[in-house]
Amino acid sequence: MKRFGISLPKEMADAIDKISRETGATRSEIVAAALQEYLEARRSHAEPEHQCLGVVMAVTDTFSEIGDVIEDNKTHIVAYTHLHVEGRCLTIAVVKGSSDQIEKLTLEVSKRSKLSRYVPLL
Repeated sequence: MKRFGISLPKEMADAIDKISRETGATRSEIVAAALQEYLEARRSHAEPEHQCLGVVMAVTDTFSEIGDVIEDNKTHIVAYTHLHVEGRCLTIAVVKGSSDQIEKLTLEVSKRSKLSRYVPLL
């Protein structure tokens, strides 16, 4: 086991504390589980340079939060759609490109979204 400190936005730290109280799991267990899920999802990107085909889904308050990411990555976006669901924006993009390019795109979407996921199709 290795120990290190991290900084989180207050809202995220509060959410972790709430989950901890509700489940009886420690903060470390919750963060470790979340990181494990991230590492599993990223595993395909860790392979040597290869072509990716997948779907990026993002939930935002407004499309403008990720609109420039979509615009800047048009060469890697096969198609996308934008929906309004329960007062939030859901953007779904089919992406194709080198693993490095797709990882950068998904990380940028993740930084700007309330929730995002990359799902490989191959």
